[in-house]
Amino acid sequence: MLLLKSKYLLKDPYCVINNGAVIIDGGKIKFAGCANDISNHESGQIIDLGNSAIVPGFVNTHTHLDLTHLHNFINYNGDFTDWIRHLVNEKKEWTESEYLSSIRSGIKSSLESGTTTVADISRNGLALEELQKSNIRKTLFYELIDFNPDSAESTIDNFKNMISKVKHNDLLSIGIFPHAPYTVSEELYRRCKTVSGESGLSIATHVSETTDEANFLVRGAGNFVSLLRDFDMLKDWKAPGLKPVNYMKNIGFLENGCILVHCNYLTGEEVDYIEESGSTIVFCPRSHKYFRHKDHPFYKLRNRDINIALGTDSLASNDSLSILDEMKYIYTQHKTSKPQDILYMGTIAGATALKLNNKIGKLEEGYDADIAVIDIKKETIRNIYDGIFSHDSECVLTIVSGTICYDKHGVSREATVN
Repeated sequence: MLLLKSKYLLKDPYCVINNGAVIIDGGKIKFAGCANDISNHESGQIIDLGNSAIVPGFVNTHTHLDLTHLHNFINYNGDFTDWIRHLVNEKKEWTESEYLSSIRSGIKSSLESGTTTVADISRNGLALEELQKSNIRKTLFYELIDFNPDSAESTIDNFKNMISKVKHNDLLSIGIFPHAPYTVSEELYRRCKTVSGESGLSIATHVSETTDEANFLVRGAGNFVSLLRDFDMLKDWKAPGLKPVNYMKNIGFLENGCILVHCNYLTGEEVDYIEESGSTIVFCPRSHKYFRHKDHPFYKLRNRDINIALGTDSLASNDSLSILDEMKYIYTQHKTSKPQDILYMGTIAGATALKLNNKIGKLEEGYDADIAVIDIKKETIRNIYDGIFSHDSECVLTIVSGTICYDKHGVSREATVN
């Protein structure tokens, strides 16, 4: 049994307890509350974390761990399709060992920043090997790309064959990820949705990421046309004449909810469709900035019944894989956002999107012990959120299902025994 003590405890984004403590037993939370309420009869390792905050582990609801080693390799010139070309060219020479090394680096940096759960996108399935070795909690989304409706069934069969060999455990879930409306045929989208429903798999897609995507779907024009011709993918395709989320609605992809990554450009009608379907939007703040998009609509949707979670995207378009850094960015750039709501986006919203909200996202009795400890550098702060989201705060301890996965200062080795 392990007992953590700190100056602050956040059981959830809205519940702050001074002089907090958490007892972990068998990978679960046995107690979370004020340290003074702990019975003297409790025994086990005691770790006193001092001027810090014990918080629910962070959830990265969209990332590409295999691109970690592409940090600062691609210069964005304002043309998203040109960026994709560079990305493909950089990756095509990689060996399998280089892929695996990049994924390992991504897992390591995620845990070091307090992220306890990742939703990782894998094109070739190589991430599975490294993720299974790690104690990080993960949903591995297999990415499907096929714009030819005639081969949709064979693409689905290949996917089913891949996941049939996966050994599931408490820390691993599998999802299906049709890539985007400009790389996935309508028929493949429909088949993915059917498989998701039949198998109970989480399903997600990139959508409405750029204005050029809308131009492609509405008019069949723009930079995506030349990109797909370069890859011999366009053939006899005809534009559906719909905005991206409208298109998703029209082909039945939104039914019963899904995860919609980016949604940088939404009409009012599209927002209504997302809300009606119960789908999640994943906002990747610093990647959004990297690609020079206009203001994301998330801050206008706070009064709508839409779950909005956070992702980092990859290091090909970001400077870290830290959800804590994403929250800090929102805290400084969007002053009207309540800090509690920002923390919700990085914890409970992500858990809800991945259908894990009955296990993680809060520090409640019976929940899995997925925990991050944030060191607060300033002794005097106006409120705990100022401390957590200050530029110099950092994660010093990460625990997943009761297992210490990162311990910056080696405090677990110095723990006392009660």
